[in-house]
Amino acid sequence: MLNFVFGRSGFGKTEYCFNEIKKLVDSGKNNIVLITPEQYNFTAEKKLLNMLGESGIKNVRNLSFTRLVNEVAKYCGGTPYPVLSAGAKAALMKKAIDSVTDELVLFGKKTGRPAFITSMLSIHDEMTSCCVSPDEMSELAANLGDKRLLADKLSDMSLILQAYNDLLEKRFLDPAGNLSRLYDMLIESEYLNGKILFIDGFNGFVADEYRIIKLMIQKAESVTVTLCTDSPENLDKYNLFAYVNNTARTLKNAAAECNKQISTVFLKKNHRAKNDFMRLCEAQLYSDSPKKIDCGSDAVIYRADDVNDECDYTALMIRHELEAGTKASDIAVICRDMNKFRSRLSYAFRKYEIPYFDDERQEISAQPIIVFVMYLLRSVIYSFRSDDILSLAKTGLTALSQKQINLLENYIYVWSINGVAKWNTEFTNSPNGFTAEISERDKAAVEALNKSREYLVSNINKFKYSVKGGNAKDIGTEIYNALISFGADKKLVRLANEIKTLNKSELANEQQRVWELTMGILNDITRVCGDDKMSLSDYYDLFCIMAQSEDLGVLPQGIDNVQFGQADRFRADNPKIVFILGANEGEFPQNIKGTSLLSENDRAVLSENNFELYSYGDILDIQEKYFAYMAASVASRKLYISYEGAGKNDAPSSLITSVLEMLGDDYAVLRRCDIPQAVQIGSRQSAFELMAKEFDDNTEFSESLKYYFRNDPRFKAVENISLNNEEKLSNTVAAEKLFGKDMFLSASRVEDFFNCKFRYFCKFGLMARPRMKAQLNAMETGTAIHSVLESIIKDIGSKKLAEMQKMQIHILVDKYLREYLETQFGDSAELTQRFKYQFMRLSKMLNFVVERLAGEFSQTDFEAAAFELKIDKDGEAKPYVIPLESGSVSIRGSIDRVDTLEKNGEKYVRVIDYKSGTKEFNLSDVLYGLNLQMFVYLFAVCNDKNCRVNGIPAGVLYMHVSKKNVDVGKKTAEADIEKSKSKFKMKGVVLYDDEHDIVSSMEKDLKGKYIPFKFDSSNNPKGCFASYEELGKIAKKINSLIAQMGNDLHEGKIEQNPIDGAGHDTTCEYCDYFDVCSAKKDIIKREIEKLADEQVVKKLEEEQA
Repeated sequence: MLNFVFGRSGFGKTEYCFNEIKKLVDSGKNNIVLITPEQYNFTAEKKLLNMLGESGIKNVRNLSFTRLVNEVAKYCGGTPYPVLSAGAKAALMKKAIDSVTDELVLFGKKTGRPAFITSMLSIHDEMTSCCVSPDEMSELAANLGDKRLLADKLSDMSLILQAYNDLLEKRFLDPAGNLSRLYDMLIESEYLNGKILFIDGFNGFVADEYRIIKLMIQKAESVTVTLCTDSPENLDKYNLFAYVNNTARTLKNAAAECNKQISTVFLKKNHRAKNDFMRLCEAQLYSDSPKKIDCGSDAVIYRADDVNDECDYTALMIRHELEAGTKASDIAVICRDMNKFRSRLSYAFRKYEIPYFDDERQEISAQPIIVFVMYLLRSVIYSFRSDDILSLAKTGLTALSQKQINLLENYIYVWSINGVAKWNTEFTNSPNGFTAEISERDKAAVEALNKSREYLVSNINKFKYSVKGGNAKDIGTEIYNALISFGADKKLVRLANEIKTLNKSELANEQQRVWELTMGILNDITRVCGDDKMSLSDYYDLFCIMAQSEDLGVLPQGIDNVQFGQADRFRADNPKIVFILGANEGEFPQNIKGTSLLSENDRAVLSENNFELYSYGDILDIQEKYFAYMAASVASRKLYISYEGAGKNDAPSSLITSVLEMLGDDYAVLRRCDIPQAVQIGSRQSAFELMAKEFDDNTEFSESLKYYFRNDPRFKAVENISLNNEEKLSNTVAAEKLFGKDMFLSASRVEDFFNCKFRYFCKFGLMARPRMKAQLNAMETGTAIHSVLESIIKDIGSKKLAEMQKMQIHILVDKYLREYLETQFGDSAELTQRFKYQFMRLSKMLNFVVERLAGEFSQTDFEAAAFELKIDKDGEAKPYVIPLESGSVSIRGSIDRVDTLEKNGEKYVRVIDYKSGTKEFNLSDVLYGLNLQMFVYLFAVCNDKNCRVNGIPAGVLYMHVSKKNVDVGKKTAEADIEKSKSKFKMKGVVLYDDEHDIVSSMEKDLKGKYIPFKFDSSNNPKGCFASYEELGKIAKKINSLIAQMGNDLHEGKIEQNPIDGAGHDTTCEYCDYFDVCSAKKDIIKREIEKLADEQVVKKLEEEQA
């Protein structure tokens, strides 16, 4: 007999079944079976236990269709073959596809893709559950006439599925065929005889399930089926319950075919809803002309700014409901797309301290051991690609520490290590990039790096050679051996123990389960493809597919949890309050887009030919509305619905509009700004975030929050951001320890400091610096140019160079460049031909520069006296020392070139800096702490009486050594060439006396071709020059700036106050620490003024008066 129990959501269908079961148990019946959806089994079991007690529940079997398969299999003596896991199915499907690839018409080129294997598994499962055989598909394909695309598609699918079934036969059992096997076992066995069956919680069935239910109707004593509908006879395909009504008709037809009686019970009262709104919502959702009602606080529709706001609001309201006395288990959160909300909602729940349970199973593909195996395979497949090897190391399952991995990664980055040859070659270069000599410290670092390299490479090579030419079993065995060789098994145990100490026992236990699943994947591949020859690439694809197919179940961590699920598969346990998230147009109800190999048009043709597959088209749309109805009607007391409404494309869905029609025109959709501030405090964390957000409001509410958090360590940080306070190290003792009481700095650091104190702190306090590749960048180019110029002038001499012809100069340049390449760039064998070519191209630019130098030396009486002159404790010149209030600053460095002139019994000294950039020199920069470097070096040399080039300061000069500013073509006029060359006139300041003896010794004809000085047509001096007394004032200013820098650092002053002005307007634009400053409300830059040299002197005189 077939018994129908019809009724809308909340009308008591489940209660009816349970009451009937109780009556049967009380009457002595013990052959009762309750079948519910898988996700409802636990809840049903709990209800049965509460209702029947321990003795009564023994008379009832509570099963899902899956568990019924196992039950009947046991009854019939068990299963003869092993059951394939999800991963093993993928392996077998790949094998099936490979066996028929040459016969495929349509899919031939696609079969190698992992996604195709997954798609074919879906088609197999669908066809199996819908009782469609490969032969039937093939027969239909032959009779489709002009529909060749579908015919070829069905023909290819039938070939693949038949090959898959052939591989299964008498070897394995596919879970997709469980219902077919169940049907066969039920036919042959007496399991159903005398059984009283209740089927509750379903809205539809697949073909296999229909066959089984028909068999139940035929053989069992009675079958009771509950269906959520109030109109089972309604034939309207757009009716809200159309899909359910079709289920009812199919079951009625089955009963009629079995000559069994049908009884019908209509439940007509909503027993769930506890107020008028919830009753009306269930009764008239999606009604054409619903009644209107004042819902009070029983319904809330929230328009969120974005998904984060939506999740935060949901968690906030749940927190208030919990505080009002509602149990967590009486609250459910339902959405249509779990992936969109899971991580954000999890964060919000933690923030508001809400217990919840998400029954979604976790994929294992991101677990460390799975990632390890994937990158072990990739390392060999892609010939030791560095990204793969480093990813393997970063799993945490090797013997390398995080520090060792970081150092290795840095070396790989600096020296562009990639591929088999480089990984299998001993590292010999400095970890810091190009250096003339490797220090002892660097040698020790390289030795340690080689140990790390050898550890990784030896194990990967061992794996590589052991699997060469092997079959699937060999590869699986060697993967296991590699795991043991790397020590991954022991590392996993240590990781689990460490997690346990953090009171996360579930996560710790998870590691063992993941290991077992990984071993299961390897075993499944061996079981399915054991003796088959297989490339590592194919094995990798298979392993990835299988890993993505496996998952970890999650156990509830408590009894009282908020329920969280996806509408199409979530069965809430009578919640009092429901939150529906994501009620946007196209999202919930969802616009289903087909992703199967069979399009909707294909499915329509198949349906016309009596192939009843999964739902499609209008049926899916009706199902989606049904899911929305079930979600909205499952609450007994209160309904919250939220959607994103800030974007121009964010429209509310039909679920929202239908509910709003019931609530009337006066109902106001809630926004974040409508929620009272006090209500927005749901936890300490949310209160702190609210305080930070409204810190500047200075309302009574915000002041109260500020007072509450005044002692919180984070409060000061928020206050500083709000007030735009300058950064400062409050602990001056720590500041002095960080920067040093007695500081030893390069002169360039002074300019760094005055460019931006905060950048200086990041760079030299925190020592946070960007990594630099060992390549021919601007820095390396500049170093090479400096070295070659030094070698030429030192070896040839300035006077002899002045007499050389162009060709002689070119030969010299080429010679010294090659020598530099061989001696400075480590092992030249490791340098690429492209690098060497680019490097030697510097000769064109250097030819021009040296020719220019030769011209200058022919005009000057100054002679090059020192190169790369070191200013340091052990240098030719001692450091430039400035006393501080506590301690001192000692400036050290290196001068590219020092020229001297013996005249009138005095020695005059000028310092030359080679500039490979295009930065201009302005004397006014000195007032702001910029362009001090060469002045400091000049004064350091001239003040050191023991320095061999000590003398009277005669100037600082900057010589451009880059040809990038010169644009000279074959047809360029001579005048334009000379004008272009004038850009290479040295910049800087020279010493000027009334007799102009010194400047005329620098350039004999004083035309300003080489130095920044000349006489104009009126015989007046023009250019950048200073008297001896004015140079003294510059020295005094520089001393005060260095002292200011040292004292500021000792006081912890590290403000974000970058310099800004002509020539210095990109301080922030190219700053390596730009992102660090993003939290600051407003960066206030220090404006600098570009002054004429006379104004600079005047300003110095005023300051020092």
